[in-house]
Amino acid sequence: DEQGLKKYASSIDDILEDEEHYADQLKEYLFYAEALRAVCRKHELTQYDLETAAQDLAAKKQQCEELATGTVRTFSLKGMTTKLFGQETPEQREARIKMLEEQIKEGEQQLKSKNLEGREFVKNAWADIERFKEQKNHDLKEALISYAVMQISMCKKAIWDILKDCAVLFCFSFCVPSGRKKS
Repeated sequence: DEQGLKKYASSIDDILEDEEHYADQLKEYLFYAEALRAVCRKHELTQYDLETAAQDLAAKKQQCEELATGTVRTFSLKGMTTKLFGQETPEQREARIKMLEEQIKEGEQQLKSKNLEGREFVKNAWADIERFKEQKNHDLKEALISYAVMQISMCKKAIWDILKDCAVLFCFSFCVPSGRKKS
């Protein structure tokens, strides 16, 4: 029956609209997952900066120690030029040692700053992630409950429509007997 098909078609449109609403709620979490990836990348960059600062500081300390003791443990351009052109004057070496000591102090401050920055970033990011988890659990629970209620309602409506159709057919078959004429 054409009217019944139109009724089912319109109910399907309503159902699809409701399901799309629930799908949109879940899509929001895909966007949040991208944001979490960005936070992780930021943490990796912060960690890389910290490690680079630590390596630079270690290299400057080693240079300063080598200048102070006069021994070179690694191959360097400075070591080669010293071998080729002779030693620096004591004044030049003292000036370089003083400059390196200043750079070491700056490097230590920079390392402390980057370490603190990294800890603060992790602390704030962790708090944000915990907040998201709580909100996510609440939102997903609500979305799934609403989706289940929508599915139950849809099934009830379908069952009710089927029962109505069956009742109409039943009444039609018993109320208007075939082959009998009304007198």
